[in-house]
Amino acid sequence: MMRPLLETTDLSKHFGGLKALNKVNMKIYREEILGLLGPNGAGKTVCFNLISGVYKPTSGAIEFENTRTEGLPPYRVAAAGIGRTFQIVKPFGNLSVLENVLVARGISRYGSFVKIWRGWKTGRERKAAMNVLERVGLADLADRKASLLPLGNLRRLEIARALIVGRKLLLLDESFSGLRHEETARLEALIRNIREGGVTILLIEHNMRVAMNLCDRIVVLDHGKTIAEGDPRSIQQNERVIEAYLGRKGGAVAA
Repeated sequence: MMRPLLETTDLSKHFGGLKALNKVNMKIYREEILGLLGPNGAGKTVCFNLISGVYKPTSGAIEFENTRTEGLPPYRVAAAGIGRTFQIVKPFGNLSVLENVLVARGISRYGSFVKIWRGWKTGRERKAAMNVLERVGLADLADRKASLLPLGNLRRLEIARALIVGRKLLLLDESFSGLRHEETARLEALIRNIREGGVTILLIEHNMRVAMNLCDRIVVLDHGKTIAEGDPRSIQQNERVIEAYLGRKGGAVAA
């Protein structure tokens, strides 16, 4: 039986009396696109923060490539090959597109006092960063200030910064938010291409049409608990999911 790339076991995070995440069990297999869906406040971003090391769990376990990672600091999680984006895109505005990716590339040096003082714009580093920019379609804009990019390209830059770290697992937090239809279609194609290149993807997405078209499997959270898991078609027809999104039974989840 195929082992998951990442698995959570009874993963929980409490903030005082609030159970933001409550015993969530989830498996992500290599080279799949798994959607993590749910209404606002369901616990999706909390789950991302636990996997990426921003939060320490109240209880439960996270296993990545057969190694326990819960409680590790973010830089060690990133060094293991997990990269993530954020809902609000905040690049270093005064740096170029290329320099923004080079900063993220520095994860290979930040753990060593000696390495951190080495040059960060070497030919080798620039080549690695340019390869990622080529992959996301921003190579022609490498020298442009990040603050001058429109939203669609900012989303791609955010993915590039995560991708140069997340060589194994990429966590995408609402990467389609605010995009026009044609930008959405291009970004869907990019994410499929990234997966075809061997990267596993876990994404949070409120655009149900995108989630249903893009994901191999979907896990749905509500009030910190898993209420459904399965392929897009079964999730679309699941009564508990419909009730969580619409507040009542009947109808269908918008696609």
